[in-house]
Amino acid sequence: MQIFNLPPEAALPVIFASVRKDGILIFANQETVNALSSMQILTGVYLAGVALPCLVTALTIKREMGWQFAAQLVSKQFLAATVFALVLAFVGKLF
Repeated sequence: MQIFNLPPEAALPVIFASVRKDGILIFANQETVNALSSMQILTGVYLAGVALPCLVTALTIKREMGWQFAAQLVSKQFLAATVFALVLAFVGKLF
């Protein structure tokens, strides 16, 4: 979380969102909102929502298209989302 300029507490919603997208709702917790800047919330929600497809989606893609296709798709999505989240974090530090 440190490379994304996020506190360790932001890891939980990111992990939960990789299983179910409603894990992002943890970012709506009042204590979390008070502890994070608006750019940190944006970075965290983006990372949680886009870095990995939810587990159900990934398994459905695997079933329909095969392991290799699913692994490639998830890898590309993770890489692109990570790079953009790093851009958000870097821009957030500037402001």
